[in-house]
Amino acid sequence: MDDGVETLRLLRQEEQRQSTIFAEAMQRAIDKVGAELDSPMLNAVAGAIVGVEAAMLAAVADPRMRKALRRAMDQSRPRALAEALAKGSPTYRAVPVVMKLDA
Repeated sequence: MDDGVETLRLLRQEEQRQSTIFAEAMQRAIDKVGAELDSPMLNAVAGAIVGVEAAMLAAVADPRMRKALRRAMDQSRPRALAEALAKGSPTYRAVPVVMKLDA
């Protein structure tokens, strides 16, 4: 196998491993904080995730790299959602609150 192809495969494998670790840690943190709130809102969780994403993107100094990372994040969401839906949604003690409906 070509060294470049093998390197890319190993990088993707490591990225997936780290993504799983981060996702599990984030879910534990969300569950822990949610248990401390009387009426946790999924909107608040989503807002926090968006804020963390924005801070992470802002930390990338090179605009081209920042754009590439944002594009990769945007492209990965539909697949991640499909995988989560296929697994079955977890039971949350949180409430989604609709602030505005699209017309």
